[in-house]
Amino acid sequence: MREIFDSLQRCVRRSTFKSDRLGRIGWNVYREHYRRRGWKDHTWLLLGASELEVGDKHVAELVSRLEPVLARFMQTGSGRFGNGLFLLQGGTGKWAYPTVEGFARELIVAAVKLGAARVVELVLGWARGEPLRFRINALLNGAGIDGPLNLEVGISIARLPKSSADLSASLPFLAMGATETDFMDGVVMSIDCELSPSLFLPEEDEVGKFSVRRGEYRLASGQLPNLSSDLFCESMSLACNGYIDWQLEWNELGDLQAFFRSPSGSSSKYRAPGRTTRISQESLNEAVKIQQARYGRGQVRENLELALQRWVRSKRAGSNVDKLIELRIALEALYEIGGLNEKGFRIAMYGAWHLGKDFEQRLRFRETLRKAYDDSSRAVHGGKLKHAKKDPDLVGAAQDICRNAILRRLEEVKRPKWEEVVLGAE
Repeated sequence: MREIFDSLQRCVRRSTFKSDRLGRIGWNVYREHYRRRGWKDHTWLLLGASELEVGDKHVAELVSRLEPVLARFMQTGSGRFGNGLFLLQGGTGKWAYPTVEGFARELIVAAVKLGAARVVELVLGWARGEPLRFRINALLNGAGIDGPLNLEVGISIARLPKSSADLSASLPFLAMGATETDFMDGVVMSIDCELSPSLFLPEEDEVGKFSVRRGEYRLASGQLPNLSSDLFCESMSLACNGYIDWQLEWNELGDLQAFFRSPSGSSSKYRAPGRTTRISQESLNEAVKIQQARYGRGQVRENLELALQRWVRSKRAGSNVDKLIELRIALEALYEIGGLNEKGFRIAMYGAWHLGKDFEQRLRFRETLRKAYDDSSRAVHGGKLKHAKKDPDLVGAAQDICRNAILRRLEEVKRPKWEEVVLGAE
């Protein structure tokens, strides 16, 4: 390690960077700009695209130190090896299967940014089989928190700074579907992620072609099944009894960002306006249990998944007509109602017996579901709502019944036999 560090350090101290707009910049100035860069820092964008200049003799010495470490990943003949960093964020074709010399030059740039010791530590770890570690971040829509929240599995939720001047350079600045205002004081969910392999031996005919290799991702220590921002937001919505989704997602690379010339990209989705749903530590813990109940048994229950997704959509801020249409689909999926006849009657009866603990409660649940389904039928056919107009609490009450039924179904190991349930079976 010491020999690699010394060689890399010599390369760093003999490096300069040439920019068409800014001229020639010393390595120490380049480092200072990198470490002090902010969100939408246009000066750094120019510097980040500048060209490294360093003596070939020093690069050759670094290559000779790296070759023994990378030898088992190098393809005989081409001298190229597989680079997991390409699997993470892409780049040029050469970055997918670099030569040791090409890789060494990128390490020099990274070492100018981070310091030689950190870069050597990372590379030697990758050579030992350690994964690439980063975070998947999601800017949440419809979520509020009173303070930072954390789960031991590797999920956290926190607020971004209130001032745009304090926004981190790790935030995507070419984001579609999000503005500076969305970031300021925004709520972000972060999921720890690992990508393997970091370094690998390419297949015999792999080099020279467009890389179709895919890395293996491990989210939140692999302890939560089928984890993604989409699905965990659904689990949080159910736990919090409100609408939560993400509107922008990106990778926060941390130190790995030093190996790339461009910032991380992002993806965006629908943004629903409306009220804020509070997330507490207790509800976040409950979301973990819901996620495990949904996917921890090995078989996904498609009807239950559809019911949950449609219930979440019913919680979006909007008209009662839209909420009732979504709730109708959720209830039909939840109670597995097919055919054309007596749907409203069957849903009301199944729901009442499934959840009601005594006669009075079953009667109340049946009436709520019957009226909600009747209004949903009117909504589907373009008619005016009858029951919701008279009772402003009807839609919310039906949503609560549906939510409780979903939670109950998640606990049930076996599918209920509805014909027996309505006859009073346990």
